[in-house]
Amino acid sequence: MPKRGSGRFRAVLGILFGLGTLLLNILAHQSPAWVERWYSRGLFQGIRYVLDGSTGRLPFPVFYLFWLGVVVFAVCLYLWRPKMATFWTKVGYYLVHLAGFAGLLVGLFFWLWGFNYARLPFETQLGLDVQPVETRVLWQELRTETRVLDSLRTILVGNDTNALNDQAFWPLQVEDTIRVRVEVWLNAQGFPVGGRVRGRFIYPAGTLFKFGASGIYWPFVGEGNIEGGLHPLRKLPAMAHEMSHGYGFCDEGVCNFIAYIACAEDSNVYIAYCARLDYWSTLSHACWQSDPQEYEQSFKPTIPAGILADKAAIRKQNSQYKELAPRLRYQVYDSYLKAQGIKAGMLNYDAVLMLVQAWRAAR
Repeated sequence: MPKRGSGRFRAVLGILFGLGTLLLNILAHQSPAWVERWYSRGLFQGIRYVLDGSTGRLPFPVFYLFWLGVVVFAVCLYLWRPKMATFWTKVGYYLVHLAGFAGLLVGLFFWLWGFNYARLPFETQLGLDVQPVETRVLWQELRTETRVLDSLRTILVGNDTNALNDQAFWPLQVEDTIRVRVEVWLNAQGFPVGGRVRGRFIYPAGTLFKFGASGIYWPFVGEGNIEGGLHPLRKLPAMAHEMSHGYGFCDEGVCNFIAYIACAEDSNVYIAYCARLDYWSTLSHACWQSDPQEYEQSFKPTIPAGILADKAAIRKQNSQYKELAPRLRYQVYDSYLKAQGIKAGMLNYDAVLMLVQAWRAAR
């Protein structure tokens, strides 16, 4: 049984820790070069080694342990509550301790990963001139990517137009395989890749889908978590995306870009096909938005039947799982991204299109 007052003292420390870290984060955004040198390429690399050398060695997702810890905290808060005479005393007790716990989580979020939001922009470090992509270029890119996808699929299954519904083509040791692809590309661009980021599947299937996510990087345990209910064709790009977060990149469009560019030219045709199909989906949606009539009447009839079958299989798989409060989730995450300096909010996911064009123009 803790001493009376000690719990309140820890709660106040948690609140101060969270508020102090939020203030430091504001200052960090004023000095991205400093953050890049001392945090992203410094302290954060040490954090990666510590997490990957400890919890990263456990044979199951530490995501589960985190939430078990939250439950234990709630139970202890209730069981160890002191005797309180009035209703408002009880309210004050729970509010202070919950605020302390929230402050602790906010502080840990930034120290374990979140300060990377303030690092030097990815495109600046690569010398990329990122500009909005002209509609004409988007359509040209879509047609080119469609031909490449079709050729890759032909190598895999010939003229078979049935959906690729199983994991028969998966590489052995898939997690290690995707990690190596991401690490090799980042190293080649001069980015450090300390540690050994994990990419683990979360079950039961549909757990992350309920919150509108196909994957999530959980900074408190330092691992990428991928929705177990994803169609196999989507699992590898999702894993590469979450691992990219784990190596210190917070921008969603950047992580989509890394997942694509690190795997699109892979010698394993299945990995290349999955990466390009993911990118093709974003590209085709952008073209549809630019001209729905042109897409439906002129382009869609030219899409190879095998690619259409794969997209239909992915949609069917996704339809099995329902999202909780999708509009609220969108608004919350959109606001969160904007608060971290990503002005486009949820639209940032589509920044991969601009990054790919800038990358190709620079080569």
